[in-house]
Amino acid sequence: MKNIIKTGVTLMLFTLVAGVILGLIYNLAKPAIDQAELNNTLKALEFVLTHDGKLLIDKNILVKQATEKAKEPEKVLYTYEGGTVISPVFKFETSQGTVYVLKGYGIGYGGKVITVASFYKNGDRIDLHAIKVIEYSQETPGLGAKISENESQERFYPMPYEGLKNGVLVDKDARKSFLKPEEAKKLGIVKISDVMTGATITPRAVASTLTAMFKYLSSGGVK
Repeated sequence: MKNIIKTGVTLMLFTLVAGVILGLIYNLAKPAIDQAELNNTLKALEFVLTHDGKLLIDKNILVKQATEKAKEPEKVLYTYEGGTVISPVFKFETSQGTVYVLKGYGIGYGGKVITVASFYKNGDRIDLHAIKVIEYSQETPGLGAKISENESQERFYPMPYEGLKNGVLVDKDARKSFLKPEEAKKLGIVKISDVMTGATITPRAVASTLTAMFKYLSSGGVK
């Protein structure tokens, strides 16, 4: 009995010490982790807020808003047919109108495919400016993981209101693989089958995310 108690106390002390050490390590590493996440967010924001090689807004404003938003807890804002919009939402005033930057995800082959996208909103009109897929680590190399390539992502944008309002579809789902990329965008169709041969689930996740974002902006959920 004494040996059992001794072993139990030893294990308890070991667990306690290990927990304290892990807590200290986490607290020491957290500032670096938070800074890395902020840098990744800024990189994505700069990408989707660039037009003809120039930022649409002052970089100081961008950094300030990103730093403030980083303190907010992430939460689900809206879901629609396979797409989910999550916080934070960014809003910027530009010479070309109000620009919203949203973050969201759809479910790919191996898990969440997370996308950041910018939209112009002028009255009831909403146009997709650019996207950046920032998480695709669980997608199949050589197939779904090709969503990381610029050539693949550029097939999604820019997309006009006329295409977005009907819901975004990949060309295989729309059965219109014969369309040219720019012609397809006008109809809300992403010509992706030729650059991501054999991969439909991953680009479909991005398409669903963009549809959810458009619906969220259209619903008046964000001011």
